[in-house]
Amino acid sequence: GSTPYNRKQGDPLITDGNPCVAPIEHGPFYAVKVRPGSFGTFAGLKTNGHAQVVDRSGAAITGLYAVGTDMASVMGGYYPSGGINLGPAMTFGYIAGLHAAAAQHSTGASPNAQDVA
Repeated sequence: GSTPYNRKQGDPLITDGNPCVAPIEHGPFYAVKVRPGSFGTFAGLKTNGHAQVVDRSGAAITGLYAVGTDMASVMGGYYPSGGINLGPAMTFGYIAGLHAAAAQHSTGASPNAQDVA
């Protein structure tokens, strides 16, 4: 909270002190160990060119798509740079959306709560 940029996401009602830090007064409290590292994975779900998750035999699982860090990396196990998840996530999200919309249109089915993740 030492600069206007750092205070941007803080509590705007706090004008005296750091708006990004507040007392922690009421439990229950939980903790998680956080370690520094790269944000990314290469071991996600295997997909086809339509971002459909495929089974062990390589057959698409109807209605199941994976993109972003849930999808096995298109980088083949490499993490060449920060942000490398963003492009494939947006691209395959778009591809999955188009494919799902085409599948829905061709069957005439409308999605229900069980079909939408």
